[in-house]
Amino acid sequence: MISFRCPHCSAELSFNDLSREESPCPKCGTSIPLRVTERMRKENIVDQCVICGLEKLYVQKDFNRTLGASIFIAAAVISLILYGKQMVVSSFLVLGAAAAADYLLYMMLGEVTICYRCHSQYRQVSPNPHNEAFELGLAEKYDPLDKRKDAENPAAEWKQH
Repeated sequence: MISFRCPHCSAELSFNDLSREESPCPKCGTSIPLRVTERMRKENIVDQCVICGLEKLYVQKDFNRTLGASIFIAAAVISLILYGKQMVVSSFLVLGAAAAADYLLYMMLGEVTICYRCHSQYRQVSPNPHNEAFELGLAEKYDPLDKRKDAENPAAEWKQH
């Protein structure tokens, strides 16, 4: 499944049909051209972004960051409350349980492939060894914080793999 934002109106879209050459946006009606390669169609391997055509993608665990941060914050608050009530062992047990839950989720969850430029997400795809873990320099190179047209991008010369 491919999830992305419409380049024209930023509506969240998703589709599974890799045989199509374009995808109409249901919100603004704009037709979005899709750059689906033969390797994607035949082997289910993402070798370039379908939306923007960028060949630099990264992989990460498919986990909701807000949920992860919420679990950590809740465990920290509960642990501090227990520690304040002189329940030191219980306090550390809460932290240990949160760490164990984090580890189990990490082991159980699949990976998602993400485009550095447009942040399109690809789920349930075969692994591509060229798509590695996130690199901050590549993120800044392809999606700089200063989005003004012709803005100088200090990371434009970041290393190529």
